[in-house]
Amino acid sequence: MEHKRPLVGRRGLIIGTAAGVAAGSLAAWSAGAAQTETPTPDPGGTRGADLDVVVIGAGAAGLSAARVLADAGKRVTVIEARDRIGGRLWTHPDAMSVPIELGAQFIHEPNASTWELVRSQGLKTHTHAHTLSRTRVGDPWKKETIERPYNFQVIGGYQQILTPLAHKLSIRYNTVVRRVEHTPGRVVVHAERQGRRVTYRARAAVVALPVAVLAADAVEFSPALPKEKTDAFKAVPHFAISKVLMEFDKPVFPEDADHVVEADVPWWLMNAAMGQPRFSGRIVFAGAEEDEAERLLALPARKRHREFLEVVRGIAGDRSLTPVKVMEHEWAKDPFARAAFTDSERITGAREIYEPVGDTLFWAGVITDQVDFSHDSGNEAAAQLLNRLGRRSTQL
Repeated sequence: MEHKRPLVGRRGLIIGTAAGVAAGSLAAWSAGAAQTETPTPDPGGTRGADLDVVVIGAGAAGLSAARVLADAGKRVTVIEARDRIGGRLWTHPDAMSVPIELGAQFIHEPNASTWELVRSQGLKTHTHAHTLSRTRVGDPWKKETIERPYNFQVIGGYQQILTPLAHKLSIRYNTVVRRVEHTPGRVVVHAERQGRRVTYRARAAVVALPVAVLAADAVEFSPALPKEKTDAFKAVPHFAISKVLMEFDKPVFPEDADHVVEADVPWWLMNAAMGQPRFSGRIVFAGAEEDEAERLLALPARKRHREFLEVVRGIAGDRSLTPVKVMEHEWAKDPFARAAFTDSERITGAREIYEPVGDTLFWAGVITDQVDFSHDSGNEAAAQLLNRLGRRSTQL
């Protein structure tokens, strides 16, 4: 079955966006800072210690690269600006009654490389395959089944797939990289952790930061990177996505479909907690992209929430329907992301972006727009680096 517009956005991927990090209550719809999970303690590693490789960024790409390098016997430390792993793969464990995805939502395709991470932990998934649609308000709903489903949601949280990648890695959280000095065979990374300066020295670095962060010159490189590389960073297009999650204490769609396509509504509507055990409520995902997302994001959060709620009320046939909780995150305003979604269909400078700088700086992720692509990119960067460094651990 084909649809005139994607059910969950371009390439079937959603990365969550909207007004900062906001949590709304039933009574006040008030905004507040979402809390992340408490990270596990950093195993091993000493500030300023000489390393084989320093990995900048603990998203899927950075962790994948670090895992391969560590398993090959390299001394590796991962530097992460946030207090959690995952980057734009962010499962919030307790903002609602069940874990919710503020970032990447789905595994795409049955042959994605990340399935190995799902299977290794015995995780369960829910296949998004059922759609309700109607062409006019008041018409009966038509339920359809997608013949070849391509969106699979990890029950209990997508971020779980990263656990084996991060296992026993030295990860330095709350550490913001400011400057990277690089010469042949040596890199010095200058960072800040809670107001203190920290330095890491290594033979090489894997840079696994979003391209929007690199394009904004948030990290200084000395000497400066080649102009063709920085020009390629700045030429990468992005587009806006607005994503709001609303929790209700009862079912709100006419049937238990994964998606609802409503007449004349330019947004995606999805049951975001299908398959969650022992959960009788509903979490509705409402999203928009590009021009419609930009319009919504220009509104005050309360008004944006109200627009989405009115649509859900119309579908439910209940004008008094009120959410228990509301949650959203705007990646474009997140200083460690600076954009929600890379428009991979219009990238022209991938070769320049991934070209190593000497034998010192390697690049992973950067412009990938799916978690499995990030995972693959990290593996490829690590393999490329190992070919340069050799398999045995080196001393500076």
